[in-house]
Amino acid sequence: MTVATVDLEPVPVRRQRVQTSSLWQIAVFIVVVLGVVTPLLFLILGSFSQARVPSEFSVFNLGLSNYVKVWSDPATYAVLSNTIVFAGGSTAFGIVIAAGLAWLVERTNTPGKIWIYAGVPMTLAMPGMLQAMAWVLLASPRIGFINKGMMDVFGLSTAPFNIYSMTGMVFIEGLRVVPTAFLMLVPLLRSMDPSLEEAAAMSGARPSSTLRKVTLGVMLPGVLAVTIYQFTSALEGFEVPGILGLPAGIHVFSTKIYSVLHQTSSLPAYGEANALAMLYLFVAVISIYMYSRVIGKSERFTVITGKGYRPRVLQLGAWRWPAFGLALIYLALSTIIPFLVLAYVSFLPFLQAPSARAFAAMSWDNYETVFETDRMGRMLWNTVVMTVSVATVVMIFSFLISMIVVRSKFWGRKVLDQLAFLPHAIPGMVMGLALLWIFLQVDKLGVGLFGSLTSLVIAFTIGYVSYGTRVMNAAVLQVHKDLEEAAKVSGAPQWRVFWRVFFPLLQPAFVGVWIWTVLHVVRSAGKPLILTGGAQNEVLAVVIWNMWDQGYIESVGAIGTLLMLALLIVTLVVRRFGFGRGAHIQEAK
Repeated sequence: MTVATVDLEPVPVRRQRVQTSSLWQIAVFIVVVLGVVTPLLFLILGSFSQARVPSEFSVFNLGLSNYVKVWSDPATYAVLSNTIVFAGGSTAFGIVIAAGLAWLVERTNTPGKIWIYAGVPMTLAMPGMLQAMAWVLLASPRIGFINKGMMDVFGLSTAPFNIYSMTGMVFIEGLRVVPTAFLMLVPLLRSMDPSLEEAAAMSGARPSSTLRKVTLGVMLPGVLAVTIYQFTSALEGFEVPGILGLPAGIHVFSTKIYSVLHQTSSLPAYGEANALAMLYLFVAVISIYMYSRVIGKSERFTVITGKGYRPRVLQLGAWRWPAFGLALIYLALSTIIPFLVLAYVSFLPFLQAPSARAFAAMSWDNYETVFETDRMGRMLWNTVVMTVSVATVVMIFSFLISMIVVRSKFWGRKVLDQLAFLPHAIPGMVMGLALLWIFLQVDKLGVGLFGSLTSLVIAFTIGYVSYGTRVMNAAVLQVHKDLEEAAKVSGAPQWRVFWRVFFPLLQPAFVGVWIWTVLHVVRSAGKPLILTGGAQNEVLAVVIWNMWDQGYIESVGAIGTLLMLALLIVTLVVRRFGFGRGAHIQEAK
């Protein structure tokens, strides 16, 4: 009797598929290494370079002169102090407001919670630069509507408010911290088992004591992680310090680097800017290290078990509507009032306080000017191309990185995950400065990369992939491996598995990353101000900055009003597309 044998060697098609899969993983790894490590290398080398301009950089012309000049200047230490106060103050202010709003939404019977939950994240549609400009129109000592009104009514000789101050900077930046911090804190409150709070209540503890000693105690690691994350984000803030701090001579690291690169009396001091950026980078890296340590020890405070529970809702009684009013005050200060101010200014022939005469003089002239100017059309096209390109590339690349980190056995997946998150520790102004050195070296080959839209796409993509991978990592973990394996067994190639399995299931996460990236690209001015070269490649943030600096306030109002309306519409439409088909996987925040 002859026994048939079966050849168990994999078929060539399967071997080819494995090899292809490995190749794309290696390609992604190489791109991430080049995109993160190369800018850091040039940032370090540039800080030692004694060349007058980056295009003259040479490894044979290095020294310590930049560090000596920067660190021997007492102004450097003042900038360091201002930066810590600005980032720390705005983070503390924003976290307190965000935690209060999250607590009202998740743990109380405040009316209108659905509107608060929807309204707070929508404040991301208000760019920080426009927010600061609107508050200048309200609280500037010279032209502020609020100041002039109070001086007229109460007969004051001096303006009661001065937005051009550290307090004003902390106030505006703190408002900007709230929406992201709110989205990070809401899940902490939603998933916390209320049994500890109930035990405290049964022991006779007052609600305030329970909130302070139990609720905040259990949430401590999560709140610390959110605080450190937001502190790192505030470190790179440029728009608010640029609008409010520069006119008053209050420098933080981001505006100091900008001033060094845009001094008119001599050539920009690129090497000194790099030396200054190294301390900036050191503070940011320490913050991210602390963030990682806090996250790593969070299991000590784990209180969620397999036991079912329902969140404990606190009855506010007579305080229900005042609590809702506090939420409305935040929305008014952060979005509604700035929008109305810019909209009001956009219809004026010249800047003037609200009055019957001012309303009678309103017209559409500023809007007609915006639409009829060739420069505006080119700028809008550049902004749309850049924004859509960055958001799409970040969305796709973040997904590919997460697939390697979460799903594969690729040897460098842990290193890849850390490298992908590292750009969050590199402030936007520092990343722009580092890439400037790289692009100018590449342009020696005749590529023409510096000043192009491609340079902006590269810069923003490197910076925002860190957020995209955090969202995608959490989303990919929610998809069971059986679905992916079933598709592969059926003969589907890797790209079809991505398109037919992961994309439909992770659509909310894709949409969330895309929206978040769009909102942050449009509102960011730091990188474009460093990397944009020439009017042909101007984008919206640069045009708004320059027009404000040149005194075209009414035109800025028109552009700002249209921008906020456009961002609001895009956000609503894309969210409707992403979440309106019954996707059951929530967007990770």
